[in-house]
Amino acid sequence: MVLTTRDVSIILSVYENRFLKRDQIQRLFFPNASLVACNMRLKKLNEHRFVDRLERPATSVIAQAVYALDKRGADIVATSLEVDRHKIRWNRASNRVEWLFMDHTLGVSEFKVCLDIALAGRPEEIFFYQRGDKSQLRRISVTGAKKKYFVVAPDAFFGIQSGRGKHIFFLEVDMGTETLSRFAEKVTAYKRYWKSRQYTEEYGFNHFRVLTVAESERRLANLIQATGKAGGRQMFLFTTFSEIQRKSPLGSIWLSPFTDSPTSLLE
Repeated sequence: MVLTTRDVSIILSVYENRFLKRDQIQRLFFPNASLVACNMRLKKLNEHRFVDRLERPATSVIAQAVYALDKRGADIVATSLEVDRHKIRWNRASNRVEWLFMDHTLGVSEFKVCLDIALAGRPEEIFFYQRGDKSQLRRISVTGAKKKYFVVAPDAFFGIQSGRGKHIFFLEVDMGTETLSRFAEKVTAYKRYWKSRQYTEEYGFNHFRVLTVAESERRLANLIQATGKAGGRQMFLFTTFSEIQRKSPLGSIWLSPFTDSPTSLLE
């Protein structure tokens, strides 16, 4: 099989996001092509072990095929990134995860897909993007709290360069599975992370915003209320998946605990 430039881009995107649904790949790489064309190409990539097509259990809420990296795809990633093959964080066992975990990972992927589409053809650009992993986990001590420390463990960390400068964000994808008190602890952790200047010392940036994408309007309202009670202000922005899909992550769709009007990421 002779790989096209688009094939390589698909493989790299699957690697970057860890899991992608068929419709996410279609929106990114086949916007003007038919579903049949997308499926046929993915079938070829799967047959030649560039991507792994994951079978879904009958009870899964994910209603379409999910793709992950496969052995020959990992080789392509190493070549494209010009790194040793052993530095590519992949093995076949990493594709076999609990479906609730996969659903959350696909939520993170959905944000990234929508952001990539929104930035296409615009002067702004992503100048770094890191999917959340153990390397980004931080334990933040909080004086006077019941716990010795709270945890910062974002789902993604990224920056956008615009004409107004660099905008830095941590991403939290909320699937409604954790308690509001646990989310409030995240708010406290991020606040302390910034106030202690630990963040600035590590990354060299002075400011950041924490973006949270929720599944429903009701959950969104509850998260905003919990954040306000925890003392979170303009640093914390909220929206829903339906809004980033309908208007894009760059639209005026983001709400904060102390602002009535929605704002955009780059304002």
